[in-house]
Amino acid sequence: MFETAISAVDPATPVRSQPCRVVVIWIDWYAYHVARFRGLQSAPTLTGTVAGIELVGGVGVHAGFKFREEIPADLPVETLMPDTSWQQAGKIHLAAKLWHRLSRLNPEAVLVPGYYTLPAIVAALWAKVNRRKSVLMTESSAHDHKRIWWKEKTKAILIRSLFDWAIAGGEAHVRYLNQLGFSSDRITPFYDVVDNKFFRERSLALRRQSAAAAFGLPRRYFLYIGRLAPEKNLDGLLAAWLIYRDSGGTWPLVIVGDGPAAESLRHSADASSYAADIHFIGHKSSSELPIYYAFAGCFVLPSTREPWGLVVNEAMASGLPVIVSNRCGCVENLVIPGRNGFIFEPSESGELTRCLHQLELFDDVQLAQMGTHSMEIVSNYSPENFGSQIAVISNT
Repeated sequence: MFETAISAVDPATPVRSQPCRVVVIWIDWYAYHVARFRGLQSAPTLTGTVAGIELVGGVGVHAGFKFREEIPADLPVETLMPDTSWQQAGKIHLAAKLWHRLSRLNPEAVLVPGYYTLPAIVAALWAKVNRRKSVLMTESSAHDHKRIWWKEKTKAILIRSLFDWAIAGGEAHVRYLNQLGFSSDRITPFYDVVDNKFFRERSLALRRQSAAAAFGLPRRYFLYIGRLAPEKNLDGLLAAWLIYRDSGGTWPLVIVGDGPAAESLRHSADASSYAADIHFIGHKSSSELPIYYAFAGCFVLPSTREPWGLVVNEAMASGLPVIVSNRCGCVENLVIPGRNGFIFEPSESGELTRCLHQLELFDDVQLAQMGTHSMEIVSNYSPENFGSQIAVISNT
């Protein structure tokens, strides 16, 4: 059945003539996927030999909200189902198209986004059948979800059977792979990266050229950027910030993003005594985000569940101190308490409020020093290092 579906997909398309060493796959591509792709292209041994596959061009994994941005025309990236959403896409048909595309490209290594969808499993199977390298791209940790022993046993067998290598986000993700029996000498770092240079240079330029008031923003504020969804714990952030204000805090709160929790958050904010100091900006494209990073005093990510938290990378590259929940996968690698920010436990009442107060106590010089430390820490988490790690794997 599957072979029949494969033969029915675009049979007349010619086989790629130039060599292809690495193919990278993501469901729907965002700006950070593009940055990672350019990181692959920047690796000297991979130049001109990298191709990309986007599975769907419509609404991606976040049902009802389209966060995808246009892929630059100069990138060799093909969208298999450009007018279809992830929820609507027939996964068998999509997997068949993916198999066919991989056969046309015939890469030496396939970078696979996870192990939990049929297209991902099929991509890894293609690599195995054709004796190519299969590389798992993962940011899963032991605490992302409630883990059930028999599912974990099955998962362990699956990933050890399907994947030769893994590129992981950080320490928490490496530990989880180890728990699943994946060998450390087959795991490489720097999966979770963004375009540091863009955020750093754009934010610095905005600070030099403009003032916050030019964009309708307060002089200094706590900032959140991301989806407005229950697991992001925005109601917890709002509650902590309201207590902070009741106890003498002065910084406003700016929230950038959209999602299913937007309406309830706006209602709670409007009902408070500080509604005028709570700014809901709505969804913004990646090119617009430096405006909000540039004039913030501190970035806050309060999630109760967060595999990594790429907005923390963006904020740090923009030169900001950060306050990050200990449920976020990035904290072990990116946040050094007291040096570039603070880590808090979201279930402990008052911890986040105390962190907000602590940040406000720092003067301009100290905040700038913390921001500099953020830029130094995140500098290793670059698209170029992502590309260099994959180059090492492809050459092994």
